[in-house]
Amino acid sequence: MKELEDYKEEIYKCSRCGLCQSVCPVYKVTLNECSVSRAKFNMLNGVLNGDLSLNSQIKKYLNLCIGCNACKNFCPSNIDAREIFTAAKRRYYIENKPSFKEQVFGSYFLFKFLLSGARFLFSVYRLLNLSFWVKKMHLILPKRVLLLDALIHKNVFEKCSKQLPIRGRSSERGLRVIFFSGCFNKYLNNSSQNSVFNLFSQLDIELVEKDFECCGISYLFDGNIGEFIKLAKKNIEKAGENYDYILTDCASCNFVLKEYQKYVQSEQAEIFAQKVTSVLELLKSLRITSRKKLTVTAHKPCHEDFEFIELIKNIENINYVEAEDFDSCCGFSGKFAVQNSKISREISKRKAKKFLNTNADCIITTCPACVLGINQGLIENNASLPVYNLVEFIAKYCDISRV
Repeated sequence: MKELEDYKEEIYKCSRCGLCQSVCPVYKVTLNECSVSRAKFNMLNGVLNGDLSLNSQIKKYLNLCIGCNACKNFCPSNIDAREIFTAAKRRYYIENKPSFKEQVFGSYFLFKFLLSGARFLFSVYRLLNLSFWVKKMHLILPKRVLLLDALIHKNVFEKCSKQLPIRGRSSERGLRVIFFSGCFNKYLNNSSQNSVFNLFSQLDIELVEKDFECCGISYLFDGNIGEFIKLAKKNIEKAGENYDYILTDCASCNFVLKEYQKYVQSEQAEIFAQKVTSVLELLKSLRITSRKKLTVTAHKPCHEDFEFIELIKNIENINYVEAEDFDSCCGFSGKFAVQNSKISREISKRKAKKFLNTNADCIITTCPACVLGINQGLIENNASLPVYNLVEFIAKYCDISRV
């Protein structure tokens, strides 16, 4: 695990060319130079030289980074700004006593308590079919209520395919796969998880559920590395040893679980990280046919490393239309969307407008948070368009078979 001082050469290597400015989604909305990597590098250079203290004001500017890493992909020097900012935030927590607000945001106990409360309230919301009334009154309700409905309204018990999930079924292929559900599936809406089990019940693969904790992504990117390592160790221990894959349906969880080996120095952590894979990896060799002809477009999450759009293009009866900036950030990135709500909504609004321009029947992505981010943008545009996690789409609309 590298400290801020270990990045001194990389920070110095930044030529301040400003190319990061042209791709930063936050800068495009705010026109605030402090949101750009080169400005933050100037601050951190001052910290490393002893001219500045790493105080709450600098932390505030560091929090303006949404974590998409578009600047790294565009940087001539290939500087990983996200990693550097994470190390800087970690040093901030070492050198400063967290404020009350930071303690609240950093409390995993409170995080789980709120999610458990949300799960209960969402169940009541679905039971009473309040979504019906929200849609009736959508013109007079606040947009935040509409966004909440977009998250809740899917029936948590909806069967997305003709077969029910068959859990613990023995595998003819001998694969034992552990499913990492993630917080969205576990607490908010398990439509995507249901879809995974529906699909894999048809593939003779033993899919096992474990009571995992949160993957820890928000703690990692906020620099709260101590809490992140605690979660990583718990999840590694809960996985045990007898498995072939740790399967995820979320690009962000997939990315972070692979990072465990960098922060937990053990053989078990290395094995865990190496076995993490996307559900799409096990679906890519199958023949997938849509039961109806559809035109779809897609959003590529910032943390996605699987070429899932090629998988979409190979689905029979599907016409894929590429949206402008399909691989730019959707604007919804955990704590960023809470701490910088206005900026988040504007990024999502601009992003969703480009999807609407495609005239597609629906939007497909591979991250539950991105589903929420795109819905946020659609609501900001006073528009409506179905948004699916790819596994949901396949389970709902497609038939699968071995090639």
